Amino acid sequence: MTTDKDFEIKFGKSSSSNYQTAVNIAKKFSDFNLIGDNSTVNVIRTDSEEIFSDYKTFENLYTIIYGWKTTVMTYKGKEIQPNTFFPQLKQIIKCSKGCENLVFKETYCNISNTVEGWGCKYLMDIKRHLDNNGFYYSRTQYWYQFGSFESEKVWKVNKELIKEHLKKEVENKKIEHCPIFSMERVLKAVDELPETINLEEGENWEIEYKEDFFGTTIQRKPVSIKHISKDGESRRYSETVFSFSNLLKGDDEEDDKKEDLNERKRFIPDVTFDGIGGIESIIDQIREVIELPLKRPEIYQHLGIKPHKGILLFGEPGNGKTLVAKAIANEVKAHFIPISGPELISRWHGQSEENLRNIFKEARENQPSIIFFDEIDSVAQKRSDEDNARLDTKFVNQLLTLMDGMEAYNNVTILASTNRPELLDDALLRPGRFDYKIEIQKPDEIGCYKILKVASRKMPLDNSLDINKIVPKIVGCSGAEIVFIVKEAAINALKRTVNVKDIIIENYRTDIDLDKIKVTQDDFVLAIEKLKANTI
Repeated sequence: MTTDKDFEIKFGKSSSSNYQTAVNIAKKFSDFNLIGDNSTVNVIRTDSEEIFSDYKTFENLYTIIYGWKTTVMTYKGKEIQPNTFFPQLKQIIKCSKGCENLVFKETYCNISNTVEGWGCKYLMDIKRHLDNNGFYYSRTQYWYQFGSFESEKVWKVNKELIKEHLKKEVENKKIEHCPIFSMERVLKAVDELPETINLEEGENWEIEYKEDFFGTTIQRKPVSIKHISKDGESRRYSETVFSFSNLLKGDDEEDDKKEDLNERKRFIPDVTFDGIGGIESIIDQIREVIELPLKRPEIYQHLGIKPHKGILLFGEPGNGKTLVAKAIANEVKAHFIPISGPELISRWHGQSEENLRNIFKEARENQPSIIFFDEIDSVAQKRSDEDNARLDTKFVNQLLTLMDGMEAYNNVTILASTNRPELLDDALLRPGRFDYKIEIQKPDEIGCYKILKVASRKMPLDNSLDINKIVPKIVGCSGAEIVFIVKEAAINALKRTVNVKDIIIENYRTDIDLDKIKVTQDDFVLAIEKLKANTI
């Protein structure tokens, strides 16, 4: 953990009624200088230890001053975004304190009790270990994938590239702030890897090829190596190399079915919590209920309890239920299986139930995994004696049976989303099934601001634009509606700057000065008006 006061928080005098409250909170920090004769801003200098000894104080201050134009937060002189920086730092500090409280600390930083990573359980974008014992906690990117062929059968490991990736991950996840962590240990672990891998000297390695079309011929190029299990089957589920030769073989229908079942192996969404605004109030709740059991199942084993296996996300349309589910899967590096209920329903006898069983089988084989039923109310509505002929009735019965057997699955969680929870069958909502419910509400004023910032962060905004003046106009909008406003504002800027009709003419070749296209306050106002018109 850093001991120098590397963090600096500055905020100027504001007309806000909360300004004096912000000053009073700031005075609680040990190094705080008020606006004086030689300064136009209030300045707080602090370190991570002081911030997290009383994180609530910092959070209260940030909530007030985050939208002020004069507010600037820096770490080691570099400006940071607190909403992304501090949650990660908080996680690292909590983890290090957890280690301090243990009697036996030897394996605490390992990925599991038996598998050692690079010196931190959060440093796992690259696997140090080979797949065995059903261990799947990190992304399926292995140390041996970094390299190139030195000769036809000799693969040279690129240790410098591995180190570069690990250093970047340390920085991104704020691991450097952990007092236990040692970058020296990480680099030493990389140095201990073999310099080369000779594929002729062992039976556990084989070449991975990529096939490309060149006219009517297929060229097969060696691109990497892969580790194989003793029976010769590759354990690398995530990166199936597409083969043109298989396409030309004319495989029979049974083989096609097997290919369909395997094509989604180890899918991890690229959505993160950093890319979702307005849900800060429920992130801790989500992580406690869903992330913790998947990341640290031994805690629940120690407590002698079973984690919630079924979680229902509910709320009005457009508030990010699907994005939240994807972000959770990304956070724990879980295999994500998105299901639209109607796609599993079949008019053929028994096919719907078989489809569902295959989904649960896939989840069990690719743990940790998350099965996500989007709009589950479309296939799991309340049943009655008169509904026995409905196609989805047997589907619901099969789902209930499979969920009752979830205790046999170590690291599988089921998420479902709905806009109409009152329509769901009561049997689905009893304890042991979808017994934990999280409401994803429309964002408040702070949430609207954050969604607006996230959605517009890559846009060329005009210097005169003041987002704080836009936020009050969009309070009450869903996340999807705010994204619509941002997109429409960009289109308004384009239409205002260039002649769109001329652009789409086939022979239009005039250069466009993209630097002149700036999104202004008026572009957002027009976009908000269009949203209201569309709603009406």
